[in-house]
Amino acid sequence: MGFAAAARAPNPSLLLAASFSAPAADRAAKALAQGADTCLLALGDVKPSELEATVKAMGDAPLGIWPQRLDRQVVETLSGSGVDYVVFNPEVAPATALLESDLGYVLAHEGDLADIYVRTLQALPLDAVFLRRWQEPLTVRGQMELIRIASLSNRPLMLTVSPEIEPKELEALRDAGVVIAAVDGDQKGALEALPALHKAIEGLPARRHRREEHPEALVPRAEPAAPSADEEEEGDDDDSW
Repeated sequence: MGFAAAARAPNPSLLLAASFSAPAADRAAKALAQGADTCLLALGDVKPSELEATVKAMGDAPLGIWPQRLDRQVVETLSGSGVDYVVFNPEVAPATALLESDLGYVLAHEGDLADIYVRTLQALPLDAVFLRRWQEPLTVRGQMELIRIASLSNRPLMLTVSPEIEPKELEALRDAGVVIAAVDGDQKGALEALPALHKAIEGLPARRHRREEHPEALVPRAEPAAPSADEEEEGDDDDSW
């Protein structure tokens, strides 16, 4: 699986996503113009004909799909369609759905998981863990929990934030292992708030304790990148975002 950095910054430390509850070519295009790095569509049924316009509107920006039902048939439909990554519920998604190497996979996590279960995420072909129902404001206890999940899973985190989130809150989330901050694009005024969020992210200070395993914020891309000779000698790094 290949990855690519967002075009807006050489080494972004935090990416901005806009999520929608239906195919939304016009709103996705607006979100990108307003500063979003990627868009995520939560869908009931996956119909390639309905996705085509949104895929075209995304251009080179990564597009994610969160289908209501994920199985081998849905994965095969999405593979090669221009979709870059899929979000799934581990409670209902069959293990065979994770065998398609042309897609990125993001596990949607809700509730609590014991350390031993969080550690098992390292063995799955995951590109991130999506904490969909994370509550603001971030407390020290909450930051500890984010650090625990990011450290034990060895995966970057994605979570939903309010369009009005403060820059310092973004900084604290980033330093706890969050790589993608997602805004509900269906929420009134959310897309109009993206430029301010984009500017706040660009103005974040350098990390106080840089995580070497995730030096840059990257998003999954459908097109695999050919490794260089040096990279082949050093080995693949499956955890880069």
